[in-house]
Amino acid sequence: MTGDPSVLRFWRRAASSGLSIVLLLASVAGGVANADPPRVVAVLYPETDAPYRQLFAEILGGIERGLPAETVRAHALPAAPDAVALRRWLDQEAPVVVVTLGRVPTETYEHLGRKTPQVIGALDASPQTRPNVAGVGLAVDPALLFATLQQLAPAKRRVWVVFNPAYDRWLMDLARTAATARGLELEPLEAGDLRESARQFLHVLKTADPTTDALWLVADAGIIDSQTILPLVIEKSWQRRLPVFSNSFAHVKRGVLFALYPDNISLGRRLAELSLQALRTPDARAGVEVLRAVKRALNLKVVGHLELDVPPDIERQFDLVLPVW
Repeated sequence: MTGDPSVLRFWRRAASSGLSIVLLLASVAGGVANADPPRVVAVLYPETDAPYRQLFAEILGGIERGLPAETVRAHALPAAPDAVALRRWLDQEAPVVVVTLGRVPTETYEHLGRKTPQVIGALDASPQTRPNVAGVGLAVDPALLFATLQQLAPAKRRVWVVFNPAYDRWLMDLARTAATARGLELEPLEAGDLRESARQFLHVLKTADPTTDALWLVADAGIIDSQTILPLVIEKSWQRRLPVFSNSFAHVKRGVLFALYPDNISLGRRLAELSLQALRTPDARAGVEVLRAVKRALNLKVVGHLELDVPPDIERQFDLVLPVW
């Protein structure tokens, strides 16, 4: 039977097929072994208590979702970071990009003087204050703010704003373009400190026409603080029925008409996109961009006081409506 030619041919084919399978498996295994490991993206964020801990956790979650092919390593920094320990951690992780969230992580990483590309977020930064780094600032895109204003109060034609030219002149340039595109007139007033800011706000609150005007509060604690300027603006605008809108969710609770504020998960995704851009085109001109990943909050008490007609379908478009009945 062993001399049967058909049997011999069978075993030769089986041996040949087995050898091919072995070679194929070896090739696949070798390819896996030789594949490049996932690149590391480091995220530095501040140690914080609630509710800010949740904020940074959501941003980190967005970054991780936006970088499925990379390895994201997060590292919390205390208020007084150990620069030596951080340098050692970065040497060990060898990230290709470092994302810094908040002031302490951003400044600490900058002081290390490393050449690894940096992307910043959750920080009041601008092209004026950090001209050579990619990231997303806290200033909301004026085009989104003006679109919401016209959705709620289409009769408004002029927008007043008090700003610090040392930080937000770039934002006013964007705002002028956005206002012109929507048929609005922008009235920007400069202020370098709280004293000058108070004077400018009093001028606006006395001069503005409530039937055609609105007041925009920028995200700058040096211009609008919660102890003096904000209560003044809320009280006087309420008395004159002047619509006020803001970049701060906290302001909606205090009595402004609406605010646009960060959508933390979407912000994380945008930071992930900027990280990938930094890898693909490391020599490209970097810059801090306005915040477009936003949610919207509406104060119905102010809507009623201003006698605005906001139908239910418009109300449902807001992520949060106050008061919560």
